[in-house]
Amino acid sequence: MYEKALVLNHNDFLATEWKVPEIKSDNDYGIIEIEEAEKFYTSNELKSFRRKRFEEYKTLGFPKWKRSKLEGFNPLPYVAKFNSLMSDNLKSINDIDNKGIEILNNMDFDGSHRKFLLMSDVFFNTGFYLKTNKNQNNEVYWIKEVIDKSPLYGLEVIYIDENSEATLIRFIESKGKGTKIKTLRGKLEENSKLTVININLFDNDISTDNMFFDVGKNAQLTVYDINIGGKVTAPHIVTRLANENGKVDIYPYYLTQDNEIIDMFYLLRYYAPETIGHIVGRGVLMDSSRVIFRGNLDIKKGAKNAEAEEQDFNLVLSEKAKVMAFPSLYVDENEVNAGHAASVGTIEEDKLYYMMTRGYSKNAAKKEIAFGNFEPAIEVIEEINSKYAGALRDVIERRFDKEFSNS
Repeated sequence: MYEKALVLNHNDFLATEWKVPEIKSDNDYGIIEIEEAEKFYTSNELKSFRRKRFEEYKTLGFPKWKRSKLEGFNPLPYVAKFNSLMSDNLKSINDIDNKGIEILNNMDFDGSHRKFLLMSDVFFNTGFYLKTNKNQNNEVYWIKEVIDKSPLYGLEVIYIDENSEATLIRFIESKGKGTKIKTLRGKLEENSKLTVININLFDNDISTDNMFFDVGKNAQLTVYDINIGGKVTAPHIVTRLANENGKVDIYPYYLTQDNEIIDMFYLLRYYAPETIGHIVGRGVLMDSSRVIFRGNLDIKKGAKNAEAEEQDFNLVLSEKAKVMAFPSLYVDENEVNAGHAASVGTIEEDKLYYMMTRGYSKNAAKKEIAFGNFEPAIEVIEEINSKYAGALRDVIERRFDKEFSNS
């Protein structure tokens, strides 16, 4: 299967697809980097997958994104092995089995840009394979990665077998100039459940996270996609609802300051009847930062009684910050329940006054109100892993302390 970000055809009509301008890089990787990586990742199946994908990779340039102000991309010096910390129950991508290879070969998509998707497929220097057993009770898996002057290229595969349940925490932070480009493919079988908590604490440079999920019959996928900072951060999540009663809930949370840019894309594509999908985003913008929020609900013919809803709430704390929200709804079936909405606002004076009458200073009240946007996500993480919840809370508080101490 190949899920394109946009399907620009209806019956016999086909729209012309605009192609993102591309720029070739003199520092691009090639066969030398592949050979270096294969010293650490020795699976013959992965070698075959890597080499096949390289044939397309080398024909492409890096994207020129106007809204995100990205003028191509110059990769950092290659590191063939990135040291990731993983829970004991999480296997290395090098230990992938036939089911995992099947997912890699059969689940394909564009990602934030095809070049970036292929970059992690070809030059991955870390990665994991999460596979549950049938009827497995909920088990928590985690991976922690700290970027410091090294590029991270992650290849990740998830297989959730029938009637099983899993929770995955992906925790990434940067302590120096670095790059993060990751691709995750996940398949959920019938009656399975998967919760993914993606915590991206990225202070600088480029970060793109490409994910594609195939949701089975009566299966449930929940994703908390939390992005705090980054020079250019581009999460891209695609979900395929091709089986009855599949359900997806995606909760983006984001916080920007200075000149940071977050360019988000979330796609729910409905093929089967009685499928349900929601996107509910919340974010806070400061300084001269920019957020692009794109949510696509694409209901295909045959998805009768599908439920599709998208909401995006933005709190803007600076006149220089800018939000561009593009909620999109494509409906090719009559019997559906669908809607979308987006809002952009500032801190309401009545809320500010209410808190100040109860002893808060003006700046403390502003901080409390702004922080409240992230409390639902922090509470969920706290129940699973208090350490990661605390780390997320600390980063958000430091950013708000900087903002409100200067106002």
